[in-house]
Parts: sequence; structure tokens; C-alpha cells
Amino acid sequence: MGFNGVFYGLLTWGPLYLSETKGFAIGQIGWSTLVIFGAGFVGELVGGWTSDWWKERGGSANLVMRTLLGVAGVAVVAGLLGVVLVPNPLAAVALLSVVLFFLRWAGLYWSVPAILAGRQDAGVVGGAMNLSGNIAGIVTPLAVGFIVGGTGSYTGGLLYFVGAGVLFLAASVVLDYSRRLGV
Repeated sequence: MGFNGVFYGLLTWGPLYLSETKGFAIGQIGWSTLVIFGAGFVGELVGGWTSDWWKERGGSANLVMRTLLGVAGVAVVAGLLGVVLVPNPLAAVALLSVVLFFLRWAGLYWSVPAILAGRQDAGVVGGAMNLSGNIAGIVTPLAVGFIVGGTGSYTGGLLYFVGAGVLFLAASVVLDYSRRLGV
């Protein structure tokens, strides 16, 4: 849920944020969005490669997943806090690119159902994971819309994303990736 709270929030509200608070024209929004989400694409590849590389060299599932997802969570939260604080438009785009790089790095979550539930029950765990994530995908744009509409500022919306990032971080580091679930 935390992952999708950040992802769908930036997907739905990011372009409007750049337009209304940073003064970007439509063309600048397009290029900025390409850079931001392109960084996410690269992050997903780097995260997967790093995970495989580390596991092949003997890293335990707990060490690899908690470390990589923990680093990603810290970077997401720090980057989002930075976006709240920086007035410079290019710095905001750079920070949002870092956020998406590390958020998509957490594409490692696609391996969690197989790690936790094995072949027999990976579908059930994956379905529950996707259900909760898609609930965040529904709630987040609405909640941020109410926050921005009610306050006239994106600060509260960005802090909502920070909260979702904290949830993402906490869930990532408390999961025991070495223990199979009895689903």
C-alpha cells in the first residue's frame, strides 16, 4: 500500500504539482515526467540486477531484501521531504527522479509472493498484495485531491506521500523474507 500510495500519487498529481507550484508549461511537464519516470525504469532494472547479483554471492533473502528495500524506502522518504522543502523547479524534478528511481527499485516486491508463500500459494499472496496496493491507488488520488482542494497547497499532499513512503519503508524492513507463510 505504501509503495502504491507514492506511485499513484506522483502519477496522478505530479504533473499538476509541477504546473501549479513550479510554473511548468505543458512541454516542460512532458519532458520532466519523462525524466522522472525514466529514472524509475532504470531504478527497476538496477534493483533487480543488484538483488540477483547479491543473492548469487550468498546473500540471504532477509539481508538482501531488507537492505535493498530499506535503502529504497529511506531514499523515497528523504527525496519526498526534499521536494517539500526545495523551491527550485529543477531541484524538485531531480528529487522526484531520485524518488522514482528508488521507488521502482522496489519492483523487487514482485518476488515477495514466491519468497513468502512458495509456488503453491504465491497467487493468493500476490493477489492480497495487489488488492491492498490498488486500494491505495484508488484512495490516494482522492485523498490528495481533498487535501489540495481544502488547503489550496500541495504541501499536505506531499506529506501524504511522505507518510505512504514511511509505510513502504516500515513494511519492507519488518517482513521476514526467510520464513514461509502458511496460507
